[in-house]
Amino acid sequence: VVVNAEAKTVTLTLATAVTQGQSVTVAYADPRVAYDDTHAIQDIYGQDAASFAATAVLNNTPAADTTAPVINTATVTGNQLVLTYTEAGTLDAAALAGNAGFTVNTAAGTAAITVSSAVVSATGKTVTLTLSRAVANTETVTVSYTKP
Repeated sequence: VVVNAEAKTVTLTLATAVTQGQSVTVAYADPRVAYDDTHAIQDIYGQDAASFAATAVLNNTPAADTTAPVINTATVTGNQLVLTYTEAGTLDAAALAGNAGFTVNTAAGTAAITVSSAVVSATGKTVTLTLSRAVANTETVTVSYTKP
């Protein structure tokens, strides 16, 4: 329980997360009435907050995102290959490490181009791959992904 006197709020941290659509109620019993004056919610004058019965709580929990990101476009400029994703929320910027499971090949599929790093723009919904070499203007490359 965290009380913010200035904002006049009481924040409760629940043992389990509330899901979207779940009914939630809150009740408060002034502990002084039952047994203990030291743990009551009080104003600055020491007056206890009144007890109240179960009261409905507005549940603002967003819907769970159950749709995986899908690649929308891929563009390459020099040694930077940028993948843009369709995603309702943001991408997880901390989820990738190293080459992160990406493989880049020439059109013939025989000459791999090493991916030296992958950087996520969470809100931009992009992944920028830094390649071991620049891609020539006339060169066609393919990119594939295997979840590590």
